Amino acid sequence: MRKRSRRILWNTLASVILLIAGPSVFGTGGAILGNRFAGIFFPASEHGDTDYMSLSVQLMLENAELRELAAKSQLYRAMLQYTRMPEISAVVGRVLFRSEGLIRGDLVIDRGLSHGVYPGAVCITDRGLVGIVTSSEDRTSTVVPITSPAVHVSCITSRSGSLGILTSSPEGALTMQYVDISAEPAAGETVLTSRFGGVYPEGIVVGTVMEVSQGGAGLDLALSVEPSVDFDRVDEVLVLIEAGGER
Repeated sequence: MRKRSRRILWNTLASVILLIAGPSVFGTGGAILGNRFAGIFFPASEHGDTDYMSLSVQLMLENAELRELAAKSQLYRAMLQYTRMPEISAVVGRVLFRSEGLIRGDLVIDRGLSHGVYPGAVCITDRGLVGIVTSSEDRTSTVVPITSPAVHVSCITSRSGSLGILTSSPEGALTMQYVDISAEPAAGETVLTSRFGGVYPEGIVVGTVMEVSQGGAGLDLALSVEPSVDFDRVDEVLVLIEAGGER
């Protein structure tokens, strides 16, 4: 009898630890694991004690899901703070897959024309600029990342105010070109989108200046830029929908 009581105590502690600590360590899956683990040792029955335990487990699981939703809400607010556009809405898109092709492939997301996403819409994460929508179907869209040689972005450095055009090599290395030779950019400066390109909203984080060198003709500067977004780990983007944008 004593061994059975001790086993029940340990099983209870394991279930509670998984339900409380699981969401922070494993996400919602940790709470679900705790719920299922508890269900093995405390199955629903006609007894009041086990019914109460099942209710407690269910409440803990729901609280874990609410905490995850709150964390995502905070993440989306952080994403929106990157843009200074006064009239803008946003659509959250999940990356379905990456197409074969240029650097890291284009991103195909689960939002399209029926969700208000149109070609030319800009995509960001909480880390910074991802790329631009190039085509939209009814329920999916293709996003070309800034690591593609096809994408050019008008940029400005945060401290020196150096202007230039961000381009990518075939290997995916980012370079801010055509920077005025009289400017004084320095390594460590943040690179932001500028208002002069007319495509990207002003003030979105693009990356960090890693190195300053002379341009090809020696009449300008070229800045090596480390992107702020880890494109290998992008699984969700925020699509910025400008008021009056193309539909």
